Amino acid sequence: MKPPVCLLSPSRSHARGTFSFAGTPYLLTALFYALILGGPLFAQDSDTKSRVAYLENPNLLNNYDPNPAAVKEAVTKLLATLTGEDKPAEIWKNLGLESDDTVAVKIAALGDARTSTSQEVVNAVTDSLTDAGVKPENIIIWDRVERDMTRSGFRTSTAKGKIQTRAVIPGPTSDIPGLGWDPDTPGYFSPVMGELIYGDLKFQPSLLDGLPGGAPPGGSTDRTPNLSFYTKLVTRKDVKVVNLGTMTSDTALGIYGCCASLALGSVDNNRRLLKPNSDQDTTLGEILISDPLKPKTILHISDGLVVKFAGNRSFDANFAATPGILLASKDPVALDAMAIDRFEQLRLNPGPGVPPIPKIGNVPHLAGATLVGAGNTDPKKMEIVNVK
Repeated sequence: MKPPVCLLSPSRSHARGTFSFAGTPYLLTALFYALILGGPLFAQDSDTKSRVAYLENPNLLNNYDPNPAAVKEAVTKLLATLTGEDKPAEIWKNLGLESDDTVAVKIAALGDARTSTSQEVVNAVTDSLTDAGVKPENIIIWDRVERDMTRSGFRTSTAKGKIQTRAVIPGPTSDIPGLGWDPDTPGYFSPVMGELIYGDLKFQPSLLDGLPGGAPPGGSTDRTPNLSFYTKLVTRKDVKVVNLGTMTSDTALGIYGCCASLALGSVDNNRRLLKPNSDQDTTLGEILISDPLKPKTILHISDGLVVKFAGNRSFDANFAATPGILLASKDPVALDAMAIDRFEQLRLNPGPGVPPIPKIGNVPHLAGATLVGAGNTDPKKMEIVNVK
């Protein structure tokens, strides 16, 4: 099977296998990042390749419904191909998991089960972890907002001796406390200012209704901060993160994939970060390479059993396909770039009665993530291994 080619710019040349960035010249942006922000001038070692395990099998689904047994077998083969190991314990040891680690399994709960991370992929990954000897109570399935998790089919639970399912921000009537935000770990700074809402660390209802009120513990009365605090789950020293993203289009970002799901799900005050501010927006990439996330994130899986290639994050059969794709890597940027390529192919021929859809073209947060060293988008810097 011919591996996918990544599209990152309308000026992309398929024949030559090269790409160019539109807008801000790459070198000037790189110089700014190196001199002002203290980052590397060239973010990626030219000899470094991102290993990606690639599986595609439409028979993993019946219509839009994944087959649990088939998906479990596919995920097992996917991880074995990525690591070169056969046994679950050796697979996870190869990925960097220690026996006493807590595993934070990040899902993309988008409020619609068919565009969110599938239950079948989540179950396959957690089964592999328990087969490797991880205690169920040391596995936490999580995302940012409980309401979205519930609508996506993931109800919060903290049953003793069982796998936990938790939200950072609990529902207003939830009996299970949220994981919360960490005021003691330095937050992510961006000059883009945000308007605090319910669930953000420093949000105060009194600032909205005119009632007097002091600052919350560890907080302030600033309603438009330029800091985003990390969830307490990822700032723990004993945690390793497994990120299960999706192949779902997003009208603001182009794709709400592995990069956006982990970066935006890990911080508060994130609405200000949704709209790219340049052709090479480094915001999400900077969060991905930050100390709370980069050293602890050991695996990314892109769930493309169902690919939502156009429109918003809600399911629409006109803009959905069921290729049965699963990708695994330590590089989330490579996975999202490969997903974008499939989006573009499907947009050219979306199906009977649906006219071609304009290309997504350049994806600023992926271009920026490459710039700061969060991963690769160039196919020449990917080692794509087909699962047999």
